[in-house]
Amino acid sequence: MRFSDNDLIEEIRGGSQSAFEQLIRRHETYVFRIGYAHARQTEGALDIVQNVFLRVYDRLGSYKGRSTFRTWLTRVAQNESLNWVRSQQRHTGHVELNPANTPVLAPVQESAVLHREQKRLLLDEIERLNPRQRQAVQMRYFEKMPVREIAEVLECSENQVKNILFRSLRKLRKRLPREGRWDQEMGA
Repeated sequence: MRFSDNDLIEEIRGGSQSAFEQLIRRHETYVFRIGYAHARQTEGALDIVQNVFLRVYDRLGSYKGRSTFRTWLTRVAQNESLNWVRSQQRHTGHVELNPANTPVLAPVQESAVLHREQKRLLLDEIERLNPRQRQAVQMRYFEKMPVREIAEVLECSENQVKNILFRSLRKLRKRLPREGRWDQEMGA
């Protein structure tokens, strides 16, 4: 029988370590994607995942169930990701953004090279957005979250989220070449 997140949370509050392990397994890939979107490197994303689940374990008592657990988890993951980026900037002066370091599984073809370059440009431009815009774009277009959930994570109204997304996409359209497929890929 598959337990809901809320069932697992009740078990965890009762002291069940196995319920917490189930909760981690259920959401670790999702949290990794959020972390990777910020860190742009596997090691950093893994650090973020670890920090997120430590924070979740410590703060599970503050989860009131007013929003879904996934929404609450997203807020924790976004905050931890931003904290990680800030700490890297303090230590190194900048964060290394190099999507080209990700392994390529298919043979390199001209169209694949062009696609990677377009993706690199898009990721670079998303990094130039302010943190709130970057979070909204990542949640909407990469995590496919509904506007309602994004509003809960960002603690604002749905109309504000729509405005943030509109302004973010307008900035990206101004900065990126028109011949790219980036907005089609994002579903924008």
